[in-house]
Amino acid sequence: MDEYEAQLLVVEQALLNTQDEEQRSELLALRLNLQELLALTRQTSDEAPAPVDHLDDELQRFQSELHELEEAAPTATQLNEKEQLEALRTKYNAMLGEKCAAPHEHGWGALSYHNALICGVDDEVIVDSNGVLDVRLRVLFTNPTHREMLPCNYYLEGECRFDETRCRYSHGALVPGAAIREYNAPNFHRLARNCPVLAKLQDRLWHRGRVLCVNFVEQNCRVRLDGQEHKERERDFKFEELYPLTTEEGDDDELSSTDSEANHSDDNVQENDSDLDELEAARQARMVELSLFTFKPTERLGAWEQHTRGIGSKLMAKMGYIHGTGLGSDGRGIVTPVSAQILPQGRSLDACMELREAANGDKDYFSVERKLKRAARRQQAANEKAYARASKRTDVFSFLNGDVFGGQQPNPSKKQATNDLQQHTTKTLNVEAVRVADDIRRKKRDISKVQQSLERNGSDVQLQKRLRSQLQMQQQELATLQAQEHSLSREQQTRKTKNKMFEF
Repeated sequence: MDEYEAQLLVVEQALLNTQDEEQRSELLALRLNLQELLALTRQTSDEAPAPVDHLDDELQRFQSELHELEEAAPTATQLNEKEQLEALRTKYNAMLGEKCAAPHEHGWGALSYHNALICGVDDEVIVDSNGVLDVRLRVLFTNPTHREMLPCNYYLEGECRFDETRCRYSHGALVPGAAIREYNAPNFHRLARNCPVLAKLQDRLWHRGRVLCVNFVEQNCRVRLDGQEHKERERDFKFEELYPLTTEEGDDDELSSTDSEANHSDDNVQENDSDLDELEAARQARMVELSLFTFKPTERLGAWEQHTRGIGSKLMAKMGYIHGTGLGSDGRGIVTPVSAQILPQGRSLDACMELREAANGDKDYFSVERKLKRAARRQQAANEKAYARASKRTDVFSFLNGDVFGGQQPNPSKKQATNDLQQHTTKTLNVEAVRVADDIRRKKRDISKVQQSLERNGSDVQLQKRLRSQLQMQQQELATLQAQEHSLSREQQTRKTKNKMFEF
């Protein structure tokens, strides 16, 4: 009796899982027979059971029907899967040669979408996370930004001697068909100053840059490339060598990772904590990828903290900063730290700007002031040496010093000095008169400085003595120069008077 009850339970479960009307009618009839059999068994439970052969036949029939039902369901499922695969292959074969946007996963885990060309359908069948069958497509990227995305020229011509795993270039990336998106055609009307673009260089890779100017008539554009690895950062490109990045997606159109997948998801899906974590991870991956397009600074930001406890870097890391990227929420701020510049003491900002212009872009442009001072000192020393050499020579006016300091000499020597002065030309006298006038002005300026020092340092007795002796010496030299000037002017006046007399 227990065996019949177990069989009855199996039949009832089969009725719940079966949708076919014919099978349900057979199972209903079998359930009715089992119920009648159980009723008869309960009535004759006290009597000895008689051998009944048809019950064994019914049991075998029941087991065979169950086996047929189990085989029928997988067969229908297999037929549906084959139909789905055939429909997918037909759909994807019709897309061969079309352009699309395909995902690319970098070596560091970031996922980004790039324009690509569908070149084949893979034979392997895959099952996604939802249990849906799909087929992988082989695509070639049209705007490769990394070497692993660069198509192999020999593979395109059918002459590559290496397989897909050994070749350094791409033989086509395999991506699921469900991950394919619409092709993003370049819109050259968006080209403007500071517009982010991808530019194709001689290495066939597309590098990031920003537009400086656009010529829509000749269809060319000047772009400043990002990074210092380029020898010529500013270059001219044709429109077909550029790909403008959209401003709606920010400057990270080609660098959008799983964050872009969240934007294309259904609007009815609500975000939870796990989604926020995925978005944060995607943002960090995008920031890391963005840092690869920036130039590599010689000095790391925050390198000075090796001498401190590094509290600044710790606070920046808590706020979400990733080392190697620029400052700011979008990672496009400065990367090289701003170095402090020590300005000269006691100089105005205008004077500092003049020194900067005089340096002509020199890094240590405030050293120009010291250079100018050294040059002035060298010039002054050279002038003093030249003056010393000139004073040692026996020139026309050497008699003047003897005339002044030799005031006690007899009159014949003065007469001889006057005769020597008359032997020189008028041009020589004029030159010497100018030189003596300059020396007098310089000497008066020195005397004025000494007098000011005397007034400032009235309390220092020793300094007063030195300054008075220096002032006396300066006054004697000034008297000598004035005597020379008087003799020269007298001789010049005498010659002018003679010339007038001759003309008359």
